[in-house]
Amino acid sequence: MTMLTPTMQMISVLSSMFVVAVLVAVIMRNDIKEGVVIKIGLIFVCMSLLASLFLSMQDHAPAQGWVNAGLSLRVGLAITCAGIVWRAHLLGNLRRSREGSSKKAARIVDDLSDMLKSDWADLDDKP
Repeated sequence: MTMLTPTMQMISVLSSMFVVAVLVAVIMRNDIKEGVVIKIGLIFVCMSLLASLFLSMQDHAPAQGWVNAGLSLRVGLAITCAGIVWRAHLLGNLRRSREGSSKKAARIVDDLSDMLKSDWADLDDKP
């Protein structure tokens, strides 16, 4: 594995620190209600970025460390994506039940596209 140049090393460290700080703020905020599954995925992403941060600060980081950091990142992103799809599906069911829609079979693609193009996602906060 090639060594990082000092510039690449500094960019990697600073970007990892910034993204981890932002994600920790998102995870810890009570007023951001993205769901437990999505928060778990973001925790995996934070762990991956922290591992990358420490690996970037080493002169000769083991290749297995980079593999593990990449794996943690991909697992975290997969969990986060699954949480987004699940949340969109649940909100789609909620929207259909409030509208009295006759559409019996909920289709995840329709739910995701509705979530992306409309503002009905705040239905879960209303009584």
